[in-house]
Amino acid sequence: MPLLLSLKPGRDEPLRRRHPWVFGGSVARRAGSSPDGSCEVRGSDGRLLGRGFASPNAPIAARVWTFEDRPVDAALVRGLLERAVALRARVVPGETDGYRVVYAEGDSLPGLVVDRYGAFLAVQATTEGTERARPLWLPALRELFGGLTVIGKNDLPTRRAEGLPTEDEVLAGTAPEEPVPFVERGLRFLADLASGQKTGFFLDQRENRHLVREASGGRRVLNLFSYSGAFGVAALAGGATQVVQVDVSGRALELARLNHEANGQGVSGPDARVTLVEADVFDDLRARVAAGESWDLVVTDPPAFAKRTADVDRACRGYKDVNRLALKLLAPGGTLLACSCSGPVSPDLFQKVLFAASLDAGVPVRLVERRGAGPDHPVSLDCPESEYLKAFRLER
Repeated sequence: MPLLLSLKPGRDEPLRRRHPWVFGGSVARRAGSSPDGSCEVRGSDGRLLGRGFASPNAPIAARVWTFEDRPVDAALVRGLLERAVALRARVVPGETDGYRVVYAEGDSLPGLVVDRYGAFLAVQATTEGTERARPLWLPALRELFGGLTVIGKNDLPTRRAEGLPTEDEVLAGTAPEEPVPFVERGLRFLADLASGQKTGFFLDQRENRHLVREASGGRRVLNLFSYSGAFGVAALAGGATQVVQVDVSGRALELARLNHEANGQGVSGPDARVTLVEADVFDDLRARVAAGESWDLVVTDPPAFAKRTADVDRACRGYKDVNRLALKLLAPGGTLLACSCSGPVSPDLFQKVLFAASLDAGVPVRLVERRGAGPDHPVSLDCPESEYLKAFRLER
C-alpha cells in the first residue's frame, strides 16, 4: 500500500490544476508506508488528486507522476518514456545525437533528467522519490536505448540535501575514461561526463548556437564564459573571421581546444582564427573596454548567478554589469546574445536588467528575439518553473 498524503483544507488547488509538486507544508497527515517510495495524494475531502513518489526529507514532499486513477507502475513509466522519445524524434535536428531525452516535469517524469551523448546516456535522479523509482525507469531506458552505456550523474545539491549518495555510478555498460564524442548539426563535440558541468555539456543552448552559427559570417566573435567553447565552434563553422573564447577555467578551455580541433579549427599557427583566454571574465571585459576594442558579435552566457529567490538581487547586479560592459564593446550593427540560466530570474526581469545595462552603457539596442532552451527541453504548462533559460538577441 502506498504512503497516503492528505492535504490541509484549501491546499489542494495547485494539484487540481495539475501542478505536480506537493510541498511539505501542505500535508495535514501521513498514513502508512511504502517500501518503494510510492505515494497517493488526497485532498482534505478525501478526493484522489494524484499518485507519485515521496521525498520525505525535502521541502517538496512528493511529486505526482499521474493525475489519473491508475497505479504508478512499469507500464505507466514505459509509456511516458516512449512519449518523450517520440517527441525528440520529431524535434531534434538531423546530424545530431546529443540531446535531452527526458526533461523531468516537462515529460511528466518529475525529478528525472536523461541526456544522450552519442553512445552514452547521462541520467540524473534529482530526488529521493525519483531514485526509489529506479526499478521502473532504468529497465525501460535500457530497452529503449539498447547497447548504450548509462551513467548515473549523482553529484547534485538536491541529492546531497536528501542524504542520497552523490558518487557517479555505471548503470549499464562501462564508464568512459575520456570525454565522449557526439554530433550536433554535423559539428563534433566532446562531453565531459566525469567532471563536466551539468551532465557534461550545455545541450540546452543547441538552437542558440545555431543562431550564432548563422549570424557569424564575416564577423569577429567574442564568447564570454565560454566553458567548452561550443558557441565559438559554431561561430567558426558559420564563417567567423576571428573568435576569442574567455573563461576562468583552464580545464574548460582545454575542452574547448579539443572541440575546435575535432572540427578542424586549429587554435595555433598562422592561420588560426581562434584564441583561448584564461581569465576572470569581468576583469577581461574591463580591460577590453579600456583598450577600446570593438566586436561584431558578443555572447554572454555566465553560470547561474541565482539558484534561489534570495539570490536574485545580487544576480541581477552581476547580469547588468557583464552586459553593460559587453555592450560597450559592441560595434555599430553588432549583435549581443545575452543569456541567463538562473531560474528565479524571470524573462521580464532579465529584459529589465538588459534595459538598465543598455542605459548605463549609453548604447541603444533593439530586442530582436527572446529565446530559450531547445524543443528537447519541453516546458510543462502545468509547471512553468521548469522554464529557466533566457537568451535575448539584441542588435545595435
